[in-house]
Amino acid sequence: MGEMLAEHTFAPGDPGTPPKALDDWERALDAYDAASRALHRRRQKKVVPHLLQEGLTALVDLEARVAGSPIPGRFPPCFFDPRHGQSTTEASWAPHGGAKRLIAVCAADAVRLREGSPLLPSGHVTTAGESGEPPRRPGGDLSNPWLIGLFALLFGYATALLVLGDMTGAILAVTVGGTVGGVVLLSALLVCSASIDLWALIRRGHRTRATFARSAHGRHGADEHVYVLTDASGRRREYIQRAYSGAANPSPSGTVWYLPKADSRGKALSAWSPVWLPLRVLVGLPFLLGSTAITLYLIPGRLIAILLS
Repeated sequence: MGEMLAEHTFAPGDPGTPPKALDDWERALDAYDAASRALHRRRQKKVVPHLLQEGLTALVDLEARVAGSPIPGRFPPCFFDPRHGQSTTEASWAPHGGAKRLIAVCAADAVRLREGSPLLPSGHVTTAGESGEPPRRPGGDLSNPWLIGLFALLFGYATALLVLGDMTGAILAVTVGGTVGGVVLLSALLVCSASIDLWALIRRGHRTRATFARSAHGRHGADEHVYVLTDASGRRREYIQRAYSGAANPSPSGTVWYLPKADSRGKALSAWSPVWLPLRVLVGLPFLLGSTAITLYLIPGRLIAILLS
């Protein structure tokens, strides 16, 4: 969708542009922006196909308006899976234990329903009313087994200190140990990601020019300027520059550092990457070492000291 928008020939400032064509263009940009944000949020991933469909529909309307053609009719995506494409007809269908209703389906699913053949694996997310079962918890919920296991180990360690008479150590393990352990994880992620990008920048990174494609309203209230560059394989990549002042005007082009990867998914970084990547490592490393030392003293250091004394 991003490549389609970047390569689209529509120019909002052209004379004679139909007023409603601007609305269609904004709808397409808004749908792309909303889908990009939802893609990185576990609980919203299921709405991404619908948002992209809205963006594609807006582009179809835009092209029809510019060409002076009638606006095509609205056909929702296939009920069973939006990846099947636009629906072509309505068919009678009943979920397990539910009542029959008319649903919009693609041509292939309409034939399967008519013949009684098994349907293909569906991307449709059922609700408790359709399946008779409560919806599954998302993967990022606090009920993840590994998170429960970490809390169980922490409280089990504190209980062991209490049994051995070290109440202070038990309180510190629960209050300070858990917090400092989180600092260890965050600083480790910061140092590792910056180190990997810095090493790739030293080995294979090269400067290139990126061309401004569009602006969008991003997360945290910041405007995002999207630049497009072409890598050595001919693939178009996007680089997002955040402008935290609403009046910031994007430049027509900018210099970025491009990091090629073995899986053909390159990464674009800002022109200041040779400066801020080492700074991230230098700032994050003391936090990592200090928090790791405190954590090891509290968990399992105090317990080891008691057992050896």
